[in-house]
Amino acid sequence: MKSFSTPLSPYGVFTGSLFQYSSSPSLIAFESPPLTIPPKDDNPSILNTKGFPNKLILLGGLSDGPLPCPYTSSLEQKCHELGWSLVQPILSSSYLGFGHGSLSRDTGEICKLMNYLVCHHDAEKFALVGHSTGCQNSIHFLKHGEKD
Repeated sequence: MKSFSTPLSPYGVFTGSLFQYSSSPSLIAFESPPLTIPPKDDNPSILNTKGFPNKLILLGGLSDGPLPCPYTSSLEQKCHELGWSLVQPILSSSYLGFGHGSLSRDTGEICKLMNYLVCHHDAEKFALVGHSTGCQNSIHFLKHGEKD
């Protein structure tokens, strides 16, 4: 087996938790919290994401999923310096789903993500960063998303 001296992704290697935030449709997100807290329930294989109530959600552009842009690693590092977690969702419009939905559907899915993070990851504050058409999602969410 060939070994690689550098990661395959030029956008970085991330440590965190992959979780499902919606079952219908099935949607997942990846959260990378600062690594300065003990593992959940003293289990080193489960990261504790509850110690950080501030969540920055990075929304990629057309056909993007996690690691959507070259600055993702730098953004994660800055989030961690400031005590924020970086959350990278996969929406129905991610990957090959672009062009088969709407900004309204994406906004609903962002609301589902935020509700999940409040209920299960003790989220209190959110920030949205959109890359490319992810900016459209951010603006549409701010204008039409749930006010709670």
